[in-house]
Amino acid sequence: MKFQYIYDHSPIFFQNFMTSVYGYSLKRTRYGKYYHEHMQLLNKLHSYSKEQLQAYQFEEMMKLLRYVNEHSKFYNELYKNINIDDIKAIEDIKKLPIVTKEMLRKSIEDVITIPKKGAVADHTGGTTGKSLIVYNRVEDIQKRMAVLDFFKLKNGFENIKMKKATFMGKHIVPPNQKKKVFWRYNKPIKQMLYSSFHLTEENIPYYIGSLNDFKPVAIDGFVSSIYEIAFYIKRKNVKLKFQPKVIFPTAETLTEDYRQTIEEVFNCNVRNQYASSEGAPFVWECEYGNLHYDITTGVIENDDNSNEVLVTSFLNYGTPLIRYKIGDSMIFEDSSRRCECGFNTPLIKSIEGRKVDYLYSTKGAKINLGNVSNIFKNVPNTIIKAQLIQDKIDHLIVKIAVDNNFSLKHKDLLIDEIKHKFGNDMKVDIEIVDEIPRGKSGKHRLIVNKVEKNF
Repeated sequence: MKFQYIYDHSPIFFQNFMTSVYGYSLKRTRYGKYYHEHMQLLNKLHSYSKEQLQAYQFEEMMKLLRYVNEHSKFYNELYKNINIDDIKAIEDIKKLPIVTKEMLRKSIEDVITIPKKGAVADHTGGTTGKSLIVYNRVEDIQKRMAVLDFFKLKNGFENIKMKKATFMGKHIVPPNQKKKVFWRYNKPIKQMLYSSFHLTEENIPYYIGSLNDFKPVAIDGFVSSIYEIAFYIKRKNVKLKFQPKVIFPTAETLTEDYRQTIEEVFNCNVRNQYASSEGAPFVWECEYGNLHYDITTGVIENDDNSNEVLVTSFLNYGTPLIRYKIGDSMIFEDSSRRCECGFNTPLIKSIEGRKVDYLYSTKGAKINLGNVSNIFKNVPNTIIKAQLIQDKIDHLIVKIAVDNNFSLKHKDLLIDEIKHKFGNDMKVDIEIVDEIPRGKSGKHRLIVNKVEKNF
């Protein structure tokens, strides 16, 4: 919080400096020997046959299972009546129990296999509002970055060497800032960071002006934010002074309408991707427009003939995920279909379950589902479930189910996080409840907007 306070009370030029210092630290963590070694391996794996890839996947799965049996108290107990050597094929993973987010939250200390000191902590919000802190080995962080950068490289963008614009949910614009400067520069990786909290009709021209000046080679981040810019440009017939090579949306479902508008406006391809803060296996769209389930990064399976998926990650040994019910859904292509790009993995027809929805800041800016879920990243693991209900433009009702460790300090921290995103003049009422009812679909809704039609 001290860093945030200093940042919020510094001039913008110094905020850019602080952003770059932090960016340099992240660069050192994410790009090292494991990154470069894995990039070389990925080039090799990309030429493997279907059978070779399946053999690699099985080998990685068995390595993970033996590791957790030895190093994770949680999995050792969970598998106490299971002989790991009885697993002879990928399909045998169904012999293992399913792990839910609540199981993970309750037993997180027993799940973690590495010392927290020296590990990389990742705070996940999630669309259910359950907060979770996972710990990663530096090795796994670098391998995941290699997979992400390899995907981008296949689509014509070389990370670090080329400029990119990122629309994200970090606190880069202080709540009391008056200047219409809603971006900060992360110099070490040539990245302009754009706040997605201030995208009002009044402010969007400033964003477009910055993009025209910066001229990014790629744009990534929240798809709803990128779409909002694109839709404004289309409606107002604004002329852009640059053309990106490719756009990589994240965090939300990419609808066909969003894709068409973004591709039309920016005159480039949109390439979809799927992963998670917890470290789920990767799904990414190749240069031929097909979604690849990258079996070198883990196992994705449908749960009980539904489209909801269970994920097993090969790239998070610190907080292992095995048959983890992540809450997202996917529809697989026919198993016989192969892609012209040459990467012999199964294909995904569509990624579902991360639906775009909004609340509003007190200034009328749309706060998307991804940004709302990020509120819980900085709140300790004491909130079991949450729901934000907006009944007025300046009023939020926040229902939370909590455990016994929840305190007044956590409540104040939650209110502070909400005001940081929605504005200091947002009135926030916290209601502690035993349970939050699910919607008609059976899914938990993190956000309920009751003002959209009237605003």
